[in-house]
Amino acid sequence: MDELKLELKNCYGIQEMDAQIDFSNNNVAIIYAPNGTMKSSLAKTFIALRDDIPVEEQIFGYKSECCITDENGVDVSEKEIIVINPFEENGFEDQGLLMANDTLRKKYLNIHKSIEEKKEALYAQIKNALGYSSRSGFDVKKTMLSDWCMNSTEEYACLSEIKGLLSNKSMACTLKEEELDYGVLFNDKVIAMLKAGNTSELIAEYEKKYRELVDKSLYMQQGIIDHNNYGNISDSLNSNGFFAANNEVILKAKDGSSKITVKEQKQLNDLIKKEKEQVLNTKEIKDIFEKINKAFAKNKDTQAFNSFLQTHQDIVPEYKNIDLFKKKVWVKAFGTCEASLAELLKEYDKAQFDLKTIRTAAQNEVTDWMKALELFKERFYVPFMIEPSNQADVILNMDLPSFKYTFSDSRGDKEVTKENLLNVLSTGERRAYYILNMVFQILVAKKKEQECLIVLDDISESFDYKNKYAIIEYIKDISEYTDHNDEKLFKILLLTHNFDFYRTVASRITKRGNSFIAFSDCGTIKLEKGHYTKNIFGNYKDRLINAYSDKVMLASIPFVRNLIEYTEGEDHPDYLLLTNVLHYKPDTETITLEQIQKVFNAHWFRNEKTTFALGREREKVYDVIMSEVEDIQDVEKLEIESKLILSMAIRLKAEVYMKNKMIANLPDGQEIVDEIYSKRNQSARMLKAYKQHINDSAVNTLELVAMLTPENIHLNSFMFEPILDMSLKHLHGLYKNVKSLV
Repeated sequence: MDELKLELKNCYGIQEMDAQIDFSNNNVAIIYAPNGTMKSSLAKTFIALRDDIPVEEQIFGYKSECCITDENGVDVSEKEIIVINPFEENGFEDQGLLMANDTLRKKYLNIHKSIEEKKEALYAQIKNALGYSSRSGFDVKKTMLSDWCMNSTEEYACLSEIKGLLSNKSMACTLKEEELDYGVLFNDKVIAMLKAGNTSELIAEYEKKYRELVDKSLYMQQGIIDHNNYGNISDSLNSNGFFAANNEVILKAKDGSSKITVKEQKQLNDLIKKEKEQVLNTKEIKDIFEKINKAFAKNKDTQAFNSFLQTHQDIVPEYKNIDLFKKKVWVKAFGTCEASLAELLKEYDKAQFDLKTIRTAAQNEVTDWMKALELFKERFYVPFMIEPSNQADVILNMDLPSFKYTFSDSRGDKEVTKENLLNVLSTGERRAYYILNMVFQILVAKKKEQECLIVLDDISESFDYKNKYAIIEYIKDISEYTDHNDEKLFKILLLTHNFDFYRTVASRITKRGNSFIAFSDCGTIKLEKGHYTKNIFGNYKDRLINAYSDKVMLASIPFVRNLIEYTEGEDHPDYLLLTNVLHYKPDTETITLEQIQKVFNAHWFRNEKTTFALGREREKVYDVIMSEVEDIQDVEKLEIESKLILSMAIRLKAEVYMKNKMIANLPDGQEIVDEIYSKRNQSARMLKAYKQHINDSAVNTLELVAMLTPENIHLNSFMFEPILDMSLKHLHGLYKNVKSLV
């Protein structure tokens, strides 16, 4: 982007603007805009483009036209615009990128990716083992942790515990692998009924009777080996070729009364079946089971469970301890994919060492983000420190940065919240805090190496001087940022209504070509190049010798008057002479150009004299003022000279009007006026007397004169800011009103 073209109509407060800014030789431009001219509206326009929202005219509802392009007529896109407003407290988008060490992050993410992939594959197997389809919303992790009374941070501790129980006989499940159906076994309605009064009592009664009958069995022992254990043994022996190899099993009765030799699996299974039936087919057990069956058959939500019970009567005792039964089911399910579980846990354990190493490196990493903080601390003078509190998480997990804040003064250092910090900071200090946002955003953009336009809106407002100049130096630095091809990354547009900031930036960074002053001409915003960026009085002095104009001579009078005031005092005859030019006195209309020239040469032009009065010696300064003021057009311009001359003429006309009015209408009017002439603060004294004795409809206009002209003529407050902010059209209108009074 070598050129920025602005074609705007009805964009917020901008009625019309057609301007170009050339970045080809200088990638920084600054626009000084007096209050109410265009600055905020232009910033809002760029914000709207950045956020990809329509630009608006919010008062009258006029249709907006916004065209911002480069030298080729290509629209500047939202991705190319950064707008920084120092009051935007929470603009920390993309800060995580600043803390990204790509090598560390890739290692970290690859480790986690590998583990997550293995875990998800395992959970898919478990989901299937528990009777759920792949499309089911059943959450293995959440349900498992809930059943094991663990939280999300204990996931791998839970998996490790389950692995340790796979060979534990006490965790053997009555059901076969293909019979696992978590949704049926632990239906919410089923669980509620099982824990309810009557059903709970039936389960307890059933479990008690079951124990008694098992104890009577020849080959089964409660808590040691039952038909389920035997079933598992049978399957294991057969699958491992025990019986095929003609091996035998000898079963001894508990009481030692008998023993049986088993030569094949069918024989063993038949024996197990017989022992099981002897327990489950007794009248006592069958009666209790029937009662349980009827309880579940009444509710449609538990009918699936009831159907399951018909063929799995032996699971009823498990519901005496539902929480334990759930764990048995999980152990059974994980037993179906024991190898996958073992592989996952092995990789997880190994990863912990690697991850710890990476996190330590991340914590010690000097990142761009840390550089930004260091830059902020070095450049800006503030009574606080900002430090990262979660650097590793930002680097590795792409979390947003969080900070800790420390306030410092003569009493020491104290860690505080951001809210408390902002409450105790001055306006300038708060602004400096907001500048941290700017530093972050610019470093993010630099890291991306994407050319963009940075719009800085009143970035120095309310700063003290040390931080104001720190900002200027930082802007100068970022203007030199380049990409890997050594091309400048940023075009920078500064918007300000602080004239001192404008003048400093113009002299240090932008030079004359890209320093603009905005003004409104009949609703159209125009940019004027490079005025008043250096010593204006040095320029005036040169022009009074080499390029004379009456405007410059008249505009110099307030300055020379102040010069005499500071070097000679207010009683010096030359000071009084110039005062009589700026205030209407009996001799005001008699003061000549020759007299002014002598004063200028005595106090200002000491080496090379000015000769602007040559051939015009007897010409009256008052007449020159009134002639020049008539040539000033009713068009909004920045021209200080025009504003100074208007201010002079306005006050002179107002004082003439008040003098004449009081002399004509008051018996002692001349005495009142003469007394005012003899004292200081003539304008204020005359207005006070006028209001006291006349007080007609002209008072409102005269009060405006008293309010607006003194600061302009006396050149105080950085000399120019009051008059620069003053509308030339406003002054021109006031002059016409005052002129009409005379």
